[in-house]
Amino acid sequence: MFESTHVLAVVLALGAAIASASQTIFVRIGTEDGTAYDAVIIVIAVNMIALVPLVAVLYYPDYGLTRVSWLSFIAAGLSGTMFGRIFLYTSIERIGASRTAPIIASWALIASVLGVLFLDESLSPIHAVGIVLIVLGVSVIAWETGRENPDGLSRRELAFGIAIPFVGAFAFGLEPIFANWGFNEGTPAPVGLAVKTVVATGCFWLYLRWHDATPDRSSLRSNDTRWFVFAGIASTLFLLGYYVGLELAPVSVVVPIVVTNTLFVVVLSSVFLSQRLERVTWTVGAAALVVVVGVILITIYG
Repeated sequence: MFESTHVLAVVLALGAAIASASQTIFVRIGTEDGTAYDAVIIVIAVNMIALVPLVAVLYYPDYGLTRVSWLSFIAAGLSGTMFGRIFLYTSIERIGASRTAPIIASWALIASVLGVLFLDESLSPIHAVGIVLIVLGVSVIAWETGRENPDGLSRRELAFGIAIPFVGAFAFGLEPIFANWGFNEGTPAPVGLAVKTVVATGCFWLYLRWHDATPDRSSLRSNDTRWFVFAGIASTLFLLGYYVGLELAPVSVVVPIVVTNTLFVVVLSSVFLSQRLERVTWTVGAAALVVVVGVILITIYG
């Protein structure tokens, strides 16, 4: 029987899943005319504005940061929060939300393999079943995307588009490895979250300045910016629900609920996005379900 804190964690995790899926939909709408780079900088800036003051007040004066945890969360911010989102949003722009979300969800597989290599974790037979399901589901989505090719892309362009979410999944898979090293130093999860958000925002802004690609006033006043701000708010709600949920209940309770965001993306895409923006098929929906089951198996028996 669940404790009351576990019930609250389940509610928060479900809310986080819906918020994460909503973020994906907002980015898909915004990148119809806007760019993935604009989406990244606006979303993580909204995260920073919302999270950093809250963490600064709640954890003052002892933030529990050490040199190791500083470096760990900096690496986590660069790998997941910055590079992971760049590839995530670029993939949403190129191949769509319903195809991107299940492939990105394979980060759990990558994190499990990296955990074995770097954190002395072990793989069980149930892990193997989960891995097979993830690989199967992702392979079907990649095949379906290549078969449809609605934009008439060349083989090279299509292969590049399909490769983008896989690179994003690898970046997101690295993040929990770095974060785990920081948590082992005793740093609270929200503090680590704030550090990696600030690092990602600052580094990506410097990158855009270097390439003279920062959003100007006219682009910030465009209709696309509104959708990216909505995505930033949804992303912030996801992060709060996810991390607070992890504070209240084990990973095996929270993460399997959060990963249902993949299914919510498929459902929301079919309901709210036009065929011009998103082509949702039964094959993609079934493959997404297979991926989610695989991720749940890896998480519960991790």
